[in-house]
Amino acid sequence: MIVETLFHWAQSIPPWLATIVLSALPITECRLTIPVAILSWHLSPILAYVLAMIGNAIPIAPIFFGFLWFRSFAARSAPWSTKWLDRLLEHAHKKLGKHFEKYGIVALFILSAIPLPGGGIWSGALAAVALKLSWKQSWPALVGGMLVMGLIVLGVTMTTT
Repeated sequence: MIVETLFHWAQSIPPWLATIVLSALPITECRLTIPVAILSWHLSPILAYVLAMIGNAIPIAPIFFGFLWFRSFAARSAPWSTKWLDRLLEHAHKKLGKHFEKYGIVALFILSAIPLPGGGIWSGALAAVALKLSWKQSWPALVGGMLVMGLIVLGVTMTTT
């Protein structure tokens, strides 16, 4: 229902802008936006990929830098809410922690490159925060994973048309 509402709303703006906006959202990212841009909005595969990558890259820094700021703001304003935020970080740490210990930054890359629910740039950036990784250490793995995820989705979309 939420995805249907988003795509209905997206019909009211130009397809190139809808591709960017929908790719920035955690519920759609590029795994839904690239196929829709190519198959429904008839954008060229290259343009759909580039626009989706631009949109998918938008939330990386805000998630990475904004989550901890938001948590400290919540601790001051609504202390009860930090339990939920801490559980979210703890879940992300559990999800990637053991893999990170074994595979290092490659685990973050793989998490960001998985075009399935639970993978992607939102999960990857949150995991980087949960693991207390530096921006310098995280952003290449996040962006690289995002680019690979886009290529996987593009490849699957092109083979099904």
